[in-house]
Amino acid sequence: MERSARVAARGMPAETSELPSLLDQVHAVIALEDQPVLRNLLITQCYYELSAELVKLLGGDNAHWCSFATWASKTAGRFIRNEEVPSVLRWLILSDEAERETILPRILRGRGQGEPERGSAPRISAIDLIAPWWGQGLGLVDLPERILCELSSDIAVGNLKVFEELGPLFARMIQLYRGCPRPGKAQLAALLEGLQSGPSPQGGQGLLRSAMEHYHEAMLTDEKDEKAELILLANARVGLHEQVRLQPYIARSLNAPIRCMIDTVGPRGRRLPEALQSMVFDKIEKLQAVWRLIATKEMMTMRLPDELLELGHDLPAPPGLPLHCAELATIEDRELYELLREYDAHDHTTDGCGAEDWASLSERMSYILELFRSRQCCPRLLERPFSREQHAEIVAWRVPAAIHGAL
Repeated sequence: MERSARVAARGMPAETSELPSLLDQVHAVIALEDQPVLRNLLITQCYYELSAELVKLLGGDNAHWCSFATWASKTAGRFIRNEEVPSVLRWLILSDEAERETILPRILRGRGQGEPERGSAPRISAIDLIAPWWGQGLGLVDLPERILCELSSDIAVGNLKVFEELGPLFARMIQLYRGCPRPGKAQLAALLEGLQSGPSPQGGQGLLRSAMEHYHEAMLTDEKDEKAELILLANARVGLHEQVRLQPYIARSLNAPIRCMIDTVGPRGRRLPEALQSMVFDKIEKLQAVWRLIATKEMMTMRLPDELLELGHDLPAPPGLPLHCAELATIEDRELYELLREYDAHDHTTDGCGAEDWASLSERMSYILELFRSRQCCPRLLERPFSREQHAEIVAWRVPAAIHGAL
């Protein structure tokens, strides 16, 4: 295939072509197959570019859904690249058998004697559940690698599914509204065209239709408090729709260890010696009961430019700033207030918003709405997600090498 044809096929401009529109870029990224790491980096970069354009359209310095999606996608990339995993799984994969035999008993003896610091030793309370039957000739030594592969795949698919629906929508909004000093009903009608009515759980896009209407209203007001509340309401509607769409992928990824373990030993332990069956399935049942709690507390994080948020803990105030900016300290819009109250995110604290089970939609939304409200006016949220060197590689459709720094 000629170079120009190859470039066009993957959505990149040939040397003599004009730069593609944001909408063209979004569709090209969606069409990219068999390269989940590169695709995630491109999705993150596209979200940033959408965010920068929408901030201009909306006026002010409010972050909107694409701003948050930039950092959520970047965090997802660490899972897709198998960088953000429970330390015990990383250790089990990288250590050899002799090292495991030497260190594992010491880890088990040390339990209850103070929590080891992150990075110096594994931190996961379920290790004593798997230790008795680890390496019994059942292929369990390969289990961490299979779990990581499942996690990576599930998160990559979820990352793409959300972008497939929302990337083109926001790109179309920019295309329709750019150059309109005061957009009118024609622009809104064109934007809403093709969005299906109905609830998100049944495949509808009613929440997205409502969100686009609120973003439209926010463009038309110069009153700072009203604008901020309309943008927060729109962010919340998009966020709820997104989380409904992600529900099966989140549940599947959080169940990956249990699924891999059961696949390893077979239905009702058909690959196990009879003497081991009751013990192993007892351990699996115990692990099933605690795994989501462990995953939420130890594994679920979100990296922003100046902080690392632990989703299983209550949300702190932004570094150096009050919990809520002046525009969102009190909520006047009744529709917004009721939505925040539904998920217990309507008051002046974030007490109790830390999720115990990230697979629970209501617990997730409680945290996410607190995040949206507390960080909407944080200027650092609008920063670039990658360095200049990394950006140059990514827009050339290459995964940056380690010399360009951590992604």
